[in-house]
Amino acid sequence: MNNEEAKFILRAYRPGGQDAADPQFAEALDQARRDPELSRWLAEQTALDTAIGGKLQAIPVPADLKASILAGRKVVPIKPEPWWRRSIHPVAATAAVAMTFATIGFLALREPPEPKADFARFTKDITDYLGKGYGVLPRHAHLATTEAGYFGSQSYRMNYRSPSLDDIRHWLAANGGHSDFISPRGLRQPLNLGCAVMDWWGRRITLVSFQIGRNLPHDKVHLVVISSADLPDPPVRGQPNFGEREGWTAGSWNDGKLTYFLLAPGDRRVLGKYL
Repeated sequence: MNNEEAKFILRAYRPGGQDAADPQFAEALDQARRDPELSRWLAEQTALDTAIGGKLQAIPVPADLKASILAGRKVVPIKPEPWWRRSIHPVAATAAVAMTFATIGFLALREPPEPKADFARFTKDITDYLGKGYGVLPRHAHLATTEAGYFGSQSYRMNYRSPSLDDIRHWLAANGGHSDFISPRGLRQPLNLGCAVMDWWGRRITLVSFQIGRNLPHDKVHLVVISSADLPDPPVRGQPNFGEREGWTAGSWNDGKLTYFLLAPGDRRVLGKYL
């Protein structure tokens, strides 16, 4: 407890000592005993309360005070309510209360509208998922999402690992992934690879992680593939679009059938050497 909290409590402390044994004041009184500044404040406050109480007690109370107050009171006759009002009002009040609670319950329990599964949402969800699960972003980075519920039951792990890109394609073909993806030319001879097939808002996506060095997790480049038909607004075919976040750069492009999202450490120049 600090002095301000103690003062807040001790302002209700009565100067006559009636509250000395009250447990509600015990901690604040202990604080006053330990702190000289608070002790002086309490002494001044007690002296002031004592002085004010003495002045109030010195004011004589007129003997006919009660009679004078009652004599000046305005008497307003109360008309009895008709029986039909007395019977309807409680029912109406009960109905109003019930309706209020029902409305509050409906607003509290209804699920928020499902976010639009467009390309902007896809890139945000993928970036947050990789950043949280694979160390792509620093731990202090703000993540727009806190759960991977939109990826079904998939956890932060690879389903299959191999140093061979052909092995990765065979596994994806056998497990419903996008095995026909075109690997960026700068990522065709990695040290190791991992892959996963996941669900994103009912749409199948493929994740392929390329290990390009020994400094993990930063020497990893992540490629995410989704069917262009599963996005209402896939990127325009042609040159990749780039964006940077927390020291990482993302590139996205569309080859007509598939849409790609590549996330790598460094700036656009570094990412460009993989494309």
